[in-house]
Amino acid sequence: MKNSVLLRGVLPVLRILLLCVMVSVSGCIAFKKDVDLAKAECLAENSAKQKIVEERLRVDIAALTDRLRKVEEKLNLEKTVQENKINLSFSTLDELKGTIRDISNRIDAIDVGANRSAADLAATVKRVTEQSDTLAKEVALLKAEWEDQRPVEHVTIDKNGRVRLPEDAERAFNELAKMSTDAALAVAVRDGWATYLRKFPGRHDCEAVFFIGETYVAEKSWNLAIEQFRRIDTDHKGCPKHELSYIRVAQALLALNKKDYARKIVLGMREIFPTTEYPKQVAELEKKLGLPPRDAKKNDKKENQQEKKK
Repeated sequence: MKNSVLLRGVLPVLRILLLCVMVSVSGCIAFKKDVDLAKAECLAENSAKQKIVEERLRVDIAALTDRLRKVEEKLNLEKTVQENKINLSFSTLDELKGTIRDISNRIDAIDVGANRSAADLAATVKRVTEQSDTLAKEVALLKAEWEDQRPVEHVTIDKNGRVRLPEDAERAFNELAKMSTDAALAVAVRDGWATYLRKFPGRHDCEAVFFIGETYVAEKSWNLAIEQFRRIDTDHKGCPKHELSYIRVAQALLALNKKDYARKIVLGMREIFPTTEYPKQVAELEKKLGLPPRDAKKNDKKENQQEKKK
């Protein structure tokens, strides 16, 4: 009888305990399912992100490969014209293509498995991006080198002030001569004349000296202009620009307000160049300096004597 009563008191407690255990087990199972579901979602998200990054990198590689192909096509099109002038390193192109293949292989080898961490993927993407940037710079450098060796039809001044000349010596001479009176181009044009003298020695040496002087005139650097024009008298007598160099020296002295020296130059020209090739410029100088015209021989001799006494 006592056992029956005791059993009746224990049964409700056992039922409650059993119910608690079942609830706990159900909660654990539900929690495990939530964890598994969250893990699956994370893996799916990481996998999707990796595929997106991989696809973008493939597009970038394809673009770089296309650019490289265009460079190669240009080189092939102009090879026959420039075979003795362009000496590009095609091994560099092979190295660039090898680099592209290496990057492509690395992308293919990216582990998109569920156990690959996001940090590892970010490091891989960073490394591949850096290599892609380096490759782009190398392609740009190669293109710039190729452009530098490509012949030009006219005198060309790039954005850095570097001058390139055509292979035609007379065309280069005429175009540089026209540019020599432009003050904005003076520095670049002087470099161009230096290149001309190296590239075409003995063609127009004395004229080049004269036009370098013209660049200083354009800049109103009168003393440098005088020094340059005097080089013709000392180093290039008989130059087609000989008399004109004297006129430029006199004009520069006049600009410096040194009229006495300018008068001596003009009067001396009457003996060195009895018949002038530049009558208008000489007449203008004589007028500014208060000298009589060349045909006034008596006055001319008197002026010469007076200048010699001074």
